[in-house]
Amino acid sequence: MDQRLAYLLNQSNDIFCVAGNTGDIKSTNASWRYFTGYTENDSPGKNLVDLAHPDDRNRFAELLSSINRLKNINDFAVRIKTAANLYITVNWTFSFDSDEQLLYACGTCTAENLNIRNAQNISDKVQHVLANLTEGFFMLDRNWRINAFNPAFQKMLRKPEAELYGADFRLLESMAVEEEILPAFESVFSNQIAKSLQYYDKNCKGWLRINIYAYKDELIVFVRDISYIKIEQLILELEKKVLVLSFIPEYTLARMAHELLVGIERIFPEMYCSILELDSEQEKVYHLAAPRLPANYCEAINGSAIGPDAGSCGTAAYHREQVIVSDIANSRLWDNYKDLILPYGFKACWSTPVISGRSAKVLATFAIYYDTIREPGKDELRMIERTVNLIRTLIENKRNEEHLLDQTRRLQDIAAISSHHIRRPVATIMGLVNLFDKKNTANPLNKDIIEHLETTALELDDVIHVIVEKTINIDH
Repeated sequence: MDQRLAYLLNQSNDIFCVAGNTGDIKSTNASWRYFTGYTENDSPGKNLVDLAHPDDRNRFAELLSSINRLKNINDFAVRIKTAANLYITVNWTFSFDSDEQLLYACGTCTAENLNIRNAQNISDKVQHVLANLTEGFFMLDRNWRINAFNPAFQKMLRKPEAELYGADFRLLESMAVEEEILPAFESVFSNQIAKSLQYYDKNCKGWLRINIYAYKDELIVFVRDISYIKIEQLILELEKKVLVLSFIPEYTLARMAHELLVGIERIFPEMYCSILELDSEQEKVYHLAAPRLPANYCEAINGSAIGPDAGSCGTAAYHREQVIVSDIANSRLWDNYKDLILPYGFKACWSTPVISGRSAKVLATFAIYYDTIREPGKDELRMIERTVNLIRTLIENKRNEEHLLDQTRRLQDIAAISSHHIRRPVATIMGLVNLFDKKNTANPLNKDIIEHLETTALELDDVIHVIVEKTINIDH
């Protein structure tokens, strides 16, 4: 490094260090040593990832594994362990020199403080740990008032400090506290036995896990967003359930599609889902399932033609690619359909085509409607991909099943024709042959027999034609 640059960085109040592409520290500045407590000789040889808080380590390692591609990264917060075994939160900016294979890391220390009324009850070390937790923390007194909370809890609720101090937990709209949750808090107050519960928070639009502990005459509560884990678990359970149903003959494709969408809407309550099936000519879409969409709307778009500007679904089927409309009211794709959907309060619609794995045909479209203007996030895109794959499997399996049933019916018809319709004319022919007077060919009866043989032969030929027609569509 240039000597003048090294001098300037060493005088900076910002934390600075140079590391290899795997995070091995090469050199540090005075601010690093001041905030971390490591001496100039301690730092080289240590690894930034190893110094990161366990909860931050995986995402930090993932970032370093991608640094060759990303080159520059800003505002990446990581908690770093100090020489005193405490953690400081550093907001990093990273720049990677691909020629030298060196990572230049510059950061500012953001000291997080615990907001607490009675600080004397909790040691400085504990306060520091609580303040830097990534999960939310708060304390309640017996009157349900919030007496302490950490920055993570404040960020979760998106409220200023003044509104949280002394606030009645039961009235926190931003946490969408449900009535069935409060008895769990009451139970811990009364029995002094810790409890853990999970619930879907309508305002946070995610799954929360709450751990409640008794502490003297107060409650200590930890809140963690477990949406990713919970959603993965619920989607996997739903997929297994629907696949099991697909083996039950009584479940039609429409019924299975309905069960699938009902399950998705339970996992994502803000979603309104729909599956439209494409006809064999690839020209029109028809309603298959939409548990919560208005029936009048479903009926209005049933049989709509696909095209380059046919709403989200018709366009997705036409172009054979995902169509994301975040604002229906201002989308030209919806010009011919706005009057049908806007009166119901829907503002966004994302549609993904379900394309056959065996051919290039579009089988259906999977659409998600929202009553807010919005675009999909990573979790939603991942869910859409999984759902589309499942819909493809359901449709193709059901069509295969129907095809096999049709083949079976054709074979059964052929067997019935062979056993009844062929045997009768053959038996007639055999009987007529036995009646034929071979010794006296001039016998007038022979003429009648030949006429009957001709008629019966024509009848047998008709039966053979029927069999041929039924075998044309049988797979060999």
